[in-house]
Amino acid sequence: MTSIDLNLQPLGDGSLAALVVSPALQGSSTLSLPAHLLDLDDAWRRRFLVHHGGGAASLKAHVVDDYSQRRIDGLRHWWEESSWSLLQRALRLQPGMPLRLRVAESLRALEHLPWESLSQGRPLWRLPPQDPLLPEAAPRNRRARLLLLVGQEEGLELEAEIRALVGLAERGRWHLQILRGPRSTAAGLRQALEAEPGWDAFIHLGHGSEDKEEGGRLQLGDGSWVSGASLELPLRRAADHGLRLILLNSCSGIDLAHRFLAQGVAWVQAFRDPVPSGAAAQAFLRLLRQLERGRSFPQAVIAAAQSLEQPPWAGCRGLLSVYCHPEATSYQWPRVSPKLQRREVLLLVGGAAAAGGLAAGVAWDQRGRYGSTVWKMASWLEGENPDLLVSRAPHVLAERLKAITAGRFVIELVDASPLTSSDILAKVNEGRPYACGYADVYYDPVLKPLMFAKAVPFGLTPREQQAWLWYRRDGEKTPFYQTVYPRIRIGKRPLDQMMSIPLTCTGGQMGGWFKREINDLDDLRNLRMRVPGLGAEVLRRFDVVTDLDLNNGRIIPPSELSRRLATKMLDAAEWIGPRDDVVLGLHKQARYYYSPGWWEPSTTTDLFVHRPAFEALGNDHKAALQSACAETFQWILRQYDMDNMVVLEDLRKQGVQLRQFNPTLMAAFARTSQEHLQFLSDQDPQRFGYVHREWSRFRDRIRSTLAVTQFNPGQQPA
Repeated sequence: MTSIDLNLQPLGDGSLAALVVSPALQGSSTLSLPAHLLDLDDAWRRRFLVHHGGGAASLKAHVVDDYSQRRIDGLRHWWEESSWSLLQRALRLQPGMPLRLRVAESLRALEHLPWESLSQGRPLWRLPPQDPLLPEAAPRNRRARLLLLVGQEEGLELEAEIRALVGLAERGRWHLQILRGPRSTAAGLRQALEAEPGWDAFIHLGHGSEDKEEGGRLQLGDGSWVSGASLELPLRRAADHGLRLILLNSCSGIDLAHRFLAQGVAWVQAFRDPVPSGAAAQAFLRLLRQLERGRSFPQAVIAAAQSLEQPPWAGCRGLLSVYCHPEATSYQWPRVSPKLQRREVLLLVGGAAAAGGLAAGVAWDQRGRYGSTVWKMASWLEGENPDLLVSRAPHVLAERLKAITAGRFVIELVDASPLTSSDILAKVNEGRPYACGYADVYYDPVLKPLMFAKAVPFGLTPREQQAWLWYRRDGEKTPFYQTVYPRIRIGKRPLDQMMSIPLTCTGGQMGGWFKREINDLDDLRNLRMRVPGLGAEVLRRFDVVTDLDLNNGRIIPPSELSRRLATKMLDAAEWIGPRDDVVLGLHKQARYYYSPGWWEPSTTTDLFVHRPAFEALGNDHKAALQSACAETFQWILRQYDMDNMVVLEDLRKQGVQLRQFNPTLMAAFARTSQEHLQFLSDQDPQRFGYVHREWSRFRDRIRSTLAVTQFNPGQQPA
């Protein structure tokens, strides 16, 4: 069912995350918790309960209506703030399309708000906090069946609703079974729900109450109460037998709606707060009339809700809500069929099937399509120091994704540090045992063409690199650098099932820690230095002894750097920058700290993803993963910049000798880097050269643009 989905989730700092998924766009934004609005809602509720609870003489209807309007206006004003711009744009692009709202369990106060008053002519349906499984109901061809549960009737006027249902049953609209009086017991209800051949709809008339732990409560005809939790098994069986609709014409039905949807029911109508029995009866009767006229259930509920805006039901506006399963299709009241004579069938149809008006119930053919998704991630740094900021990136991603999806999309991290990056990518490409991987292509010579998405000597700045990672040539749907994946083979298998999402950016890096000063090219001869990737290959041209020579061709892990410097196995080592270098203790082993790290001017790392696993996700989970990666990317870059600032100030105070590679050295490094990149391009024109040529054109174009549009602090007047 096509819709615009809004998912509200709490953030750790007291703010909210709003994830928007629509056919036109998707993304997330951060909102402030509207404390004033919640105060208005509380003020309305107190007055509403006094007026309708017997204190109407002391609190006039117009006062309650005024407070009701205040909370609606407050909600509308919050809705119109700029922080909602993403959702507002989605609504403008898709006029009339249903809006589906999901509110996290911990934000119950927001779920009580009258969001339906903002619908602006479009249906607004509410989703449960977590996606439930779907039942696998077999197709059936039987008369529609309705189960009516009547609670304790003292003080309530339920006769009009009961007569209306009985009248429709007498006219052959459905088979009706009523549990009333002595028959309205917990045992009788459970037995009826599980009875063959099943039910199409279940209605409760009577009292209800909140109970978050027990899934809400319904009062029975004998005066006792039954919890939603205690009805889970019979409701699940009823859903398997065809139960699709539950109408709760009772008070405080949020918890019950959540619990019933969790058992596979498609649609639940509920009043979110206490409601006067007369108002509930009026809305129910209008709902029946609308359904009898052939309107779909969601449309009929909108009309029923409008009846609550009229006197004498002060303050009742916006109390009625529709909750739906994420996979629910449109619900149609049973119609008379001449072909079936008196055998009506309750239809669960989409738009095309609804036009026919005659069909057997449509089975739900999937279970758990939008249920919990669990991916295993192979993480190359999982066994390293957890205090390294770059090591925390997968954890930040997993936590953010879990928060955005309310636990419906989970990433489990697996220590893959013994594996090479090629091994990790090969396993992700196969989709087993990992759906995704966090690997550093800079440490694996087999993956050289992918290093343009990591770091290239004298390459792009952080801003330029971000643009490059999303750069598409005309007509291409995939970022250009990802088009090289199918050209790369690991063993005999091409990386043709691979995609990636930018995950981290460390920004510009330092040139490393040296035990002696580097003043000219002679100082580099036989220097034993830990340095990876293309930078190592360039430095080897200056007779530097790198990891390729010192560690059997494999990179020296960061956990080894301090020890090897201390034992004189290394003369120099680079990692990232001040923040993480101090975590590794490198400042204790070498005196001179050089910049810049010209071999990694903007270091980024991707989340590698098995494409079929990504394509199998629902649109909400796709958007959640992309948003969580984007937020992790920005968080890592921002955190490095802020932490490096503080740590570098401390290093200066400690007497660390900050140095820059002199212009003569930098010129030699730059010239040799360009020669080496061209050499690799000529040596491997179909892979490395394929990316290098487009990367070079992009670099020239983006720098030409930024030279015009970007302010340069060095150009300001003296």
